[in-house]
Amino acid sequence: MPTATVTVLNGKYAQYLDTGAAGLTDFHSALNEVMPRVYMMGFWRDTMETLTEVDVSKGVYILPVGYDSILGAILNDPPAVLYSLWHDYRLFGEPSTTAASNFTTLMGGFIDDGYATTDPYDGDAAISPSRRRYRVGNVDSNTKATLLLRRQWVDVDEGTDTVYIPNDATIIKHALLGKLAEDNADVQRAEYHWQTAQKLIEADLDSYRGGARPKMVIAPEGVGSGMGGMY
Repeated sequence: MPTATVTVLNGKYAQYLDTGAAGLTDFHSALNEVMPRVYMMGFWRDTMETLTEVDVSKGVYILPVGYDSILGAILNDPPAVLYSLWHDYRLFGEPSTTAASNFTTLMGGFIDDGYATTDPYDGDAAISPSRRRYRVGNVDSNTKATLLLRRQWVDVDEGTDTVYIPNDATIIKHALLGKLAEDNADVQRAEYHWQTAQKLIEADLDSYRGGARPKMVIAPEGVGSGMGGMY
């Protein structure tokens, strides 16, 4: 059950709300409170989406609404390195400096610029809500990217809104019961339900990826920082 409408979920899980909350609007509010927390607990199949033929020729890429980060990237054909928000601070200073500008130009990859409210390549047009922005190095007028993106929770307000959920949808039940316990100051019961939700998410991911395991690449000061052997 990787996706479902709010109406479908309401029919299954509204019983786990406080007895005073009986309407669809109450269920919207409950989902909007618990699901960002569920999304932060880990990955499952439908929290990830691949976009192809993405135009990054301007050297800047702003994530579409509904996504919060790039998990993997390919520029034209070769894989691209993702550089953290720390990168400029550790190596060159302000992105506008000559050294930082030259690095961005020469090195193929995506440098995290954090959340942005303007698009510098569209006359500083305002972005609302603020979205994650990346600088992209070593591009030309034909550069295209393939991106693996992570979804973020987008608040629901209609019964027809789609919710991306794990295969084991009982995670939502435990999240709602965790919220209910917190609302009633029952810390022990709340911890039980949230810990159960966490374990179910981890089991869901293990089932989805099978024998494949991602290889963690650790470079605390950013790739290219001189920390040999760290990545």
